Amino acid sequence: MNSHKWGFWSKFFVILLVALVVAGEATAQLTNYVQSLTKHVTLDDDGYRVEITTFDNNVAELLTRYDITLGPGDEITPDPGEPLQKNTEIKITRAMPVSVEADGENEVVYVTKGTVQDILEKAKVTLREKDLVNYSLTEQVKPYDRIKVTRMDEEILIETEAIPYQVITKQNNQMDEGVNQVVQEGKQGELERKIQVTYRDGAEIARNLVSEEVSVPPVDHIVEKGTVKHVTNSRGDVIRYSSARKMVATAYTAGPESTGKSPGDRNYGITSSGRAVRPHHTIAAPPDIPIGTKVYIPELVNFWAKRGVSIDGIFTVEDRGGGIKGNKVDIFMDSINMTRIWGRRSVTVYFIR
Repeated sequence: MNSHKWGFWSKFFVILLVALVVAGEATAQLTNYVQSLTKHVTLDDDGYRVEITTFDNNVAELLTRYDITLGPGDEITPDPGEPLQKNTEIKITRAMPVSVEADGENEVVYVTKGTVQDILEKAKVTLREKDLVNYSLTEQVKPYDRIKVTRMDEEILIETEAIPYQVITKQNNQMDEGVNQVVQEGKQGELERKIQVTYRDGAEIARNLVSEEVSVPPVDHIVEKGTVKHVTNSRGDVIRYSSARKMVATAYTAGPESTGKSPGDRNYGITSSGRAVRPHHTIAAPPDIPIGTKVYIPELVNFWAKRGVSIDGIFTVEDRGGGIKGNKVDIFMDSINMTRIWGRRSVTVYFIR
């Protein structure tokens, strides 16, 4: 090989070696550059883990590239806007649906965790003192739990009821029988009841008596009733009596046919009371009727009226007689003929007060 050929190949190999060296450095630089852009990411999607090598700049780009979507309430760390770093770990916690029923409405709340109390607050449901919940407020919720709030309300109602008054009848021995007089007008009273009414979700479920009292006492209606018995004679006079008795009435004179005495005899015409007999006035009665008792006998009024004589029919017990016993009276008359006409009759004797 001559010196010219050797010189050519020497230069060629030198140039080739330089080119190879330059190419190797460029490749190394490119590799370093590519490696600087590459991120190794760990994705944990609700427990499902995967290792990803990506050139994406931030979390959102990676989620878009792999068609990963976030639902209501899902939580992700780091934030989707955060840039990816080497060995970044992305964690997605999927939310669970929990339903809340309250006030006639049903709402689904998505949460990753929390107590029943937390869910109610998220659903903007405020509990009142007596409301009921089908879970303990401190219990941790689980997927598809159904929380129900039952509204319990109470109110006090005031009810009134009329209390009837009593009618009280009092006897008045100064008024005639059949005469009534109101001395005090009756007034109804009022009974007040306090009743606790309990409602469940607006529907009444119970009533309980809290208290009961008479707010207005009734006023008795008082009536006085006359007890004085009375009759009215033919003259229109009212004759008041205490009792009446059916008796047999006969008639007598002051003469010997009745008393065995004649005019001029000692005590002729003198009764057992010491008073002289008087027509239309004196009668003899049994011992159980005291001397001086006044009586009214309407049959005698009628008897004398038919004969043109008007009398008041009031007689006084002033005499006794051996045959006057039990329910028998003897009427004094001043004529034997009239005693015979009268004879023996049944009469009603009213004992005047």
